[in-house]
Amino acid sequence: MNELQSIRSQIANKQFAPVYYLHGEESFFLDQIASLLDEHVLQPHETSFNKEVFIGAEAKASQVINACRSFPMMSERRLVMLKEAHRMPKAELEKVASYLEAPVPSTVLVIVFKANKSGLGKKVLDKMKKKGGIEFLSKKMWDRDVKAWLTAHLKAEGFTTHPEVPEIIVTNLGTNIGHIHNELEKMFLHLRANGLSELSKDFVFEQINIDKDFNVFELIQALSARNVQRSHLIIDQMSKNAKLNPPVLIIGGLYRFFHSIALTYSEKVNDANTARTKLGLNYGQARDALYGKQSFPLAVVYRNIGFVQEADLMLKGQISTQMDDGHIMKTLVWKLLA
Repeated sequence: MNELQSIRSQIANKQFAPVYYLHGEESFFLDQIASLLDEHVLQPHETSFNKEVFIGAEAKASQVINACRSFPMMSERRLVMLKEAHRMPKAELEKVASYLEAPVPSTVLVIVFKANKSGLGKKVLDKMKKKGGIEFLSKKMWDRDVKAWLTAHLKAEGFTTHPEVPEIIVTNLGTNIGHIHNELEKMFLHLRANGLSELSKDFVFEQINIDKDFNVFELIQALSARNVQRSHLIIDQMSKNAKLNPPVLIIGGLYRFFHSIALTYSEKVNDANTARTKLGLNYGQARDALYGKQSFPLAVVYRNIGFVQEADLMLKGQISTQMDDGHIMKTLVWKLLA
């Protein structure tokens, strides 16, 4: 994210490049940079004559190039934005690429290409960079990446939180950063309005509609302690509301839990700090894995991973069963504790 911070800083200081090529699978950061440029390149009164926006599926290369080569009117520069460039026909995109070899200094061209592969050849990109252009690749972010971003984002916004909160948010909201960002903004508004600076677990559970007593995290903690009664109580309560507690979410959490225990065995890890650094686990995962290691011998861990995979296939209809989803999950917990 250092590259992203650098680009943000340059834009805020009005140090603009003639071309920005923003591409990759994580659209949130592409849109964020594009929005910053939209906000800072021109003053509000300059936009009428000096800003043009094109959409890839509809735009012609000649229109984009002509807009770039026009002189600014009553302004130092022009802003031309080509959004959804990945939808532009290849022949048209190649024509736009030819402009990048000699961009007009008074124009800021922003190309947003939301796809996993670059739409412009490496040679053209190299030439663009020599002319002072900026390329930003926003790679697909996995669970660990999103949790790291979440932690940094909360800190940047001035909030403290429990170490397990990023895991709770990603587990329940997924890895779509745009969606997570929107949900966080709602939480921030509430906290700031009440003069609060801590994003607590209970508050997060409340905001994303999770029962703080009966959820996948509580189930894993009960299993890690091999607390039979509480484990069955939790899965019973969760099964009563599958909409809030989808079995697929529970299955994912259980698989990660037993997989983490297996890693502590294979890597000979016996303390939380090593589990967090060597295995890449967060605070809660490290704690649960080490408790689980005390409760489940390695052979049982591998057996339980098999049970979790079997239940997953039943839920997906790939293994025939007469049980409904709730019965599958209750039976799974019974097997895990056997």
